[in-house]
Amino acid sequence: MQLSYRSLFTDANNIEYSVVKTHGANCLCLQGDLKSLKRLKKSYLSSVYFYECAPENTFEALSVNQDVKNSISTALFAYRDCGFLSDYLKVVSKEQQYAAGKKLGRALSMIHSRPLLTKHQKKAALRHGTYLEHLALYMTDYPHFENDNFAIDAISMRYDKLKIYRSVMRYGSLKHDKVLMTRNDEVMLLPSYSYGPGDMCEDFASLEVESAGLYPVFCAGVIDGYFKSVVPSAFWMHFAMYSALYALWKCGQKAFKEPDKFSAMQTNFNRILKDFDRFTRPIPKWYTSDELREIRSNSLKLGL
Repeated sequence: MQLSYRSLFTDANNIEYSVVKTHGANCLCLQGDLKSLKRLKKSYLSSVYFYECAPENTFEALSVNQDVKNSISTALFAYRDCGFLSDYLKVVSKEQQYAAGKKLGRALSMIHSRPLLTKHQKKAALRHGTYLEHLALYMTDYPHFENDNFAIDAISMRYDKLKIYRSVMRYGSLKHDKVLMTRNDEVMLLPSYSYGPGDMCEDFASLEVESAGLYPVFCAGVIDGYFKSVVPSAFWMHFAMYSALYALWKCGQKAFKEPDKFSAMQTNFNRILKDFDRFTRPIPKWYTSDELREIRSNSLKLGL
């Protein structure tokens, strides 16, 4: 039997993503050591869950296995020929970036559309109750960013009134690096071992922290695609508060684990502060820019 193997990348948790092709099937393979089994099981379960909601944008889960003899854990998914969205965004026009964002927004809306079971709703509520713990962890353990008082004050002043905007099954740690594109320009979400019940705004806050600095037009497209260009006013306040929390928690966590990245995390934190005008406004500047209005208009004319 002929078999070909192509490595795609290895993530921060030493899980290798590769494409395995045989005469009868093409598979996306996630492989790690025995300690990776828990993450790989979650990746498998995420695809089982999301495939029912968005089969055109999710890799179908096939199996998850552990080979104790060879100290290997593996999860397999049905593969479609794809390229990295990050490579695509680097070379296309702003209008095409925006269109790709809209496609991801529509896919995200579909995976968020499935009603949560009661047990998952309870888990989402429990997760919401831990957010202040993440802020406390930043205050006590993580290195502090310059001008962090603007984010801390914004959260502290509004937290008592900040309820869950909408409970969903989050994709988790969403960013453009987690997305592939097919030959037909359809977006494909990689299996996620960060998925779980929570507030839908967290997926957008993750995009703000991880992707908006490089591709703000793409992120604007995600919001427009998700809400069909009619964004509820209540969403913006929740989005801003989650972005403030993620700026402290996620950037601080990375700076704590990898001290040599503190400067890069400070730069990212500064950018997020600027996006929300030091958290005095709920809508990021990149969403209301004149450039984006022109890109939206051009995209309509081009049928994107």
